[in-house]
Amino acid sequence: MKLKNRSVNGALNKKGFTLVELMIVVIIIGILTAVGVPLYLGYVKDAKVSSAKAVIGTIVNAEKVEHQKTGSFKEVTTEQFEGDPANNPLGIDVRDATQFWTLSVTDVDADGFKVTATGKAGTDYEDTEVILDYSRSGDETWTIS
Repeated sequence: MKLKNRSVNGALNKKGFTLVELMIVVIIIGILTAVGVPLYLGYVKDAKVSSAKAVIGTIVNAEKVEHQKTGSFKEVTTEQFEGDPANNPLGIDVRDATQFWTLSVTDVDADGFKVTATGKAGTDYEDTEVILDYSRSGDETWTIS
């Protein structure tokens, strides 16, 4: 009789998880991680690229205004973007963006220019580069790496 009570009490007082249940949970977490981490990293990269595209858009608009005023585009160095906007040929203030990006306008000619945003070393952006080749004819070529 004692043996019968013992098995009944053991079944009624069962607490905790079995090893199989724990292994199933670990496998499910592993699968979710394997799928979720690459997606998350992709979203982070997209956010960085969007940040660069926003500042490049500001620069392109300033270049268009400059072209309307003077008939030419202006080459702008990284140092000019990082310094006082009064010394910037475009007269725009993008110093907030220069905390994360090295910006420049190069390959300037009568038909267009190239704007480059390169992530600065020591920031989360250091592995990202966004380049826009702009042409007055309306051709825009984005290169993202």
